[in-house]
Amino acid sequence: MKKLFIIAFILLVILSAAAGFLIAVATKLALINIFLGLTPTSPLLPATNILVLGIDDAFGHRSDTIMVLHMDPEKKEACLISIPRDTLAVLPERGLDKINHAYAYGGVDLARRTVENLLGIELPYHILVSLSGVIDFIDELGGIPVQVEKKMYYVDHAGGLYIDLKPGYQRLSGKQSMEYIRYRQDGGDFKRIERQQKFLRAFANEMMKRDNILRSPKLFLTLLSYVQSNLTSRQTLGLSLGLRTAYELGRMQMTTVPGTDLMVDGIYYWKPDQEALKNVVKKHFKEDSNLLKAAHAEN
Repeated sequence: MKKLFIIAFILLVILSAAAGFLIAVATKLALINIFLGLTPTSPLLPATNILVLGIDDAFGHRSDTIMVLHMDPEKKEACLISIPRDTLAVLPERGLDKINHAYAYGGVDLARRTVENLLGIELPYHILVSLSGVIDFIDELGGIPVQVEKKMYYVDHAGGLYIDLKPGYQRLSGKQSMEYIRYRQDGGDFKRIERQQKFLRAFANEMMKRDNILRSPKLFLTLLSYVQSNLTSRQTLGLSLGLRTAYELGRMQMTTVPGTDLMVDGIYYWKPDQEALKNVVKKHFKEDSNLLKAAHAEN
């Protein structure tokens, strides 16, 4: 039961632009009605922050996708902050480095502490998604139809990355889908994040097809080995229902860490604008939240 709820939730996070769909499927399950019946008055989940990492198993086990989800079920609001993987950050016990190196050096604990320090918030929960697992899942769906806006060609022999996509509307396989959302030769992480959001909407639309809804239990089972989380089934359910409500009410926002380009010894970094970032956190995480670190609130 716990794994089923975690799967439903992680798909919601990955497909944040279409959070309502998977919960609409999940709420049809009799187990949810039973679960709610057992806890009619106790809140399932208070306002909280969740670290979401997409782990690139094939390239050094680094966090290729880094997001923070803030959910406030009582206010029926949610916000997803994308953190560019080249963001310059202080890694505890290691010093300045790219933020996506944190997971490679110290797993989820170091990644969590690094993001906490960057944003000045507490992150009690995390969700890890294997990107190689997402590839298999997309292939299980039969691919995702996407309008590829331009020719995308890039070869990195050292990194084992080969991208060769032609422009036009087409159904991308799992491997091609990862190539599409990893391509960064036309504007770095921000263009890449835009493509991620576009792709995730296409992903959600594919999942909404009747045939795939009927297959959803089988599809969920294929994700069992690809997802890790410290959320309980109860917390996952509360978050899922909160996300659905926020999405349906138009209170689900997406933003990105503000900053500027920075080159150091020929290496590219995204340097956060600390004052602008503080304002983003204040706006979306609320100054009175008990999930804000005291040190950050005093700055």
